Amino acid sequence: MKVLSNIFNFGKTPKAKADTKPLRSRGKTNPAIMQIVEKFKDNSRKDIDKWRQAIQMAQHPEEPKYTAYFDLIDDLMTDGHLQSQIQMRKMSSMNTDFQVINRKTGEVNEELTFILQQQWFFHFIGWAWDSILFGTSLIEFQSFDRHLIKPVLIPRRHTIPSQYKIVPDLEKENQYILHNNPKLAPWLLCVGDRKDLGIMNNIIPNLIWKRNVAQAWAEFCERFGMPLITATANTSDDKTIDKVHGMLLKLGEASVGTFPPGTDIQFQEANRTDAYNVYKQFIQLNADVISKQLVGSTMLSDQGTNRSQTEVHERSLDDRLAQSDKRMLAFVVNDQLFPLLKLQGYKITDDDLFEFKNAEQEIDLSQMWQIARGLLEKDYEIEQEWLSKTFNIPILGKKSEEKDEGEGEKKKSKANALALKNERYPQCECGQHTIALGGKVRKMLKDLTSDLIEQVYNKKDTTITFGRMIVAEALELLTGLRSGFKTSASYTSPDLLVLQMMEYNVFEFSASKTEARLAAMTDLLIDKEKKELREYEDFKELCLKETKNFNESWLQSEYNLSVAVGQTSAQYLRFMSEKDTVTSFVKYQTAGDNLVRASHQVLDGKIFNLSDKEAMDLWPPNGYGCRCEMLQELLHTTDPKYRNSQFEINRGDLKQVFTKKQFYSDIKGLPEKLNTMTFDKYGLTSYSKMKGKLKPIKLDESITEKNLKELFKPIKGTQKMGFKDYLGRKMTLDKKVFDSHTTGKYLNDNERRHQLFPHIKDILSNPDEVWYNNPHKLKNKFQSRYIKFYKDRMIVIDCNLDDKQGLEIQTWYNGIIKEKDLRKGLKIK
Repeated sequence: MKVLSNIFNFGKTPKAKADTKPLRSRGKTNPAIMQIVEKFKDNSRKDIDKWRQAIQMAQHPEEPKYTAYFDLIDDLMTDGHLQSQIQMRKMSSMNTDFQVINRKTGEVNEELTFILQQQWFFHFIGWAWDSILFGTSLIEFQSFDRHLIKPVLIPRRHTIPSQYKIVPDLEKENQYILHNNPKLAPWLLCVGDRKDLGIMNNIIPNLIWKRNVAQAWAEFCERFGMPLITATANTSDDKTIDKVHGMLLKLGEASVGTFPPGTDIQFQEANRTDAYNVYKQFIQLNADVISKQLVGSTMLSDQGTNRSQTEVHERSLDDRLAQSDKRMLAFVVNDQLFPLLKLQGYKITDDDLFEFKNAEQEIDLSQMWQIARGLLEKDYEIEQEWLSKTFNIPILGKKSEEKDEGEGEKKKSKANALALKNERYPQCECGQHTIALGGKVRKMLKDLTSDLIEQVYNKKDTTITFGRMIVAEALELLTGLRSGFKTSASYTSPDLLVLQMMEYNVFEFSASKTEARLAAMTDLLIDKEKKELREYEDFKELCLKETKNFNESWLQSEYNLSVAVGQTSAQYLRFMSEKDTVTSFVKYQTAGDNLVRASHQVLDGKIFNLSDKEAMDLWPPNGYGCRCEMLQELLHTTDPKYRNSQFEINRGDLKQVFTKKQFYSDIKGLPEKLNTMTFDKYGLTSYSKMKGKLKPIKLDESITEKNLKELFKPIKGTQKMGFKDYLGRKMTLDKKVFDSHTTGKYLNDNERRHQLFPHIKDILSNPDEVWYNNPHKLKNKFQSRYIKFYKDRMIVIDCNLDDKQGLEIQTWYNGIIKEKDLRKGLKIK
């Protein structure tokens, strides 16, 4: 139920009721019982007498009236200097983060804090703060809908705080509401001392004098700022004199006059310099009084003050006045707002305490680091999670210090992954690059790198930029891989399995590389020589320099490797499939030009058996930029760099484009990170907001439990049905999966899996979104999720990669669970 929804709304016809019914339900909306009638406001020139009269009316012991006083206030609020000082003090208090904690445990009440982190609460504490300035603030709550709360301020000219009255129509003063009525407690909140007129009352005389003197100065400028233009006529003819006077007026805005012959004109004006000083000094004097009353000094807004003086007065404002204001606001929230919210059914305990985050808010990051560093140097233990969160540095643990068997030198931790100054990939000696890398991905990665730099420095969430960078780089590498990897038409052939596993491997590799970028940036935050946080521009310049290889030369090498692996792996699988029918021997072959490496040239033309496992481990590519088609064991004795290197494997047999040795960093935390990359963080529209523009799905009602078996059309000789997605990727659906999803509960009106099944083909080939995620904690694997949106439902298809069978459809269903659990991970499409 409502009680006072429109108590402050203006209308032409006054309506009033003397009483209200008590609030007994848990209603969330406040009924209108009266309307405020808007009346004339006095905006005439103010003087001290009007102020004194207004004060006398407001302080009348029996029939106080506040209308004249607040009309005077409203008119004076147009003063620019006053507004600047008010905003300076008000924002010093309100621009501070806050939270609700349990006073016993110290834990943050996230739910209640979220309710207060809405626009309505910003308005509320603004009106509460205004009680310092104007006296009592009477706030009405019109409606409550979880975190959506609607408060309004009842106009002060319609209140008589000293007598608890609200007067809807000022011409009918005998009709009023007593706002201290217990029935209105769930809807009205009164902030401030009901007999206090606020600190504005202390400076009203200064505002009046300042305004009136400024107006007098303007009149002085108008009168004496321009010369008087005169004309003397030697005739008394009225028409001639009028004509001359009209001509004078057209000459400009200066004062003019037309006089008969012999007229003497004299100006008795004050000395202009003295007049200037009189006006200026008087206005400055009153401005100083206004500043001192509101912000405690005059140096925060005056020109000509030096930096040290300004900083002293800033601290006075922040550490004294603002702290006092924030303490008052905290009292209002804890002692008045929380009890009102309890009456509206909100879950607030006696231990819930509202507070401003004073310590962390007032100390900047560099000062915080100096404190933390000092404690660490004195061997105090600091919580690792707090360090990581405060300085936005992903701490993986203490760096290992293993000793090498031969030299005893310390090795860098695998998690460090910051050997950026060393050349990661040897210079290509075997020829030109396979294919030049496209410029589109370079620009995309450059933009994402800039975003990541800004987010790391300002301690913002890097999750989505992290995900977008993985996807952008991985898709480019997949383009190179697919360009040379030709698969057969079969849905279950070995080459298809290898390609699918390599695709996931590329995404894992890209994730490790992006993690290394992030680690490189966080490592540059602190200037280790000066032991302090770097300036942003210096930090940005260093990050761009250190990550340049990631986005250019290294990416080019990795792209060329993807192309080469795609070509040679497809070749290897084809030769192995024909080993028993065509030939079991292969020949090593180089590009045959003068760019071939000497260690590869000696193997040119040699013949080897495909059954020789050791020789097959030498399958090309045998180095970055290598154009060879084969490799043999003799390379061990010719090129010592090859032994135990990342190329001493057969990638086609391993089903990987990049080995674990080539990964930039460990990706153990990737599955958990994927689950935090929800659609809203990508800035995507929720399904509830987009579905109105979509078409409903057309389900075939003729498909029933009796005939649904006809839908499954297996590949010849198998128990699997084949499908293709939008990229031409082949996948299968096992007969057992089909049967388990088209029986029992899956046939009811809420599921209708049998009638959804014919749409799988279209959803895979034309999905609205494709996500790689890991909801079931698959070890170093991704789940592929395809989503299609319709007006009446969202359909989801989940696929997993089996090490032996390839990509398989695991399930299809209506997306009725929490949207953030469905639309999350790496957004591929």
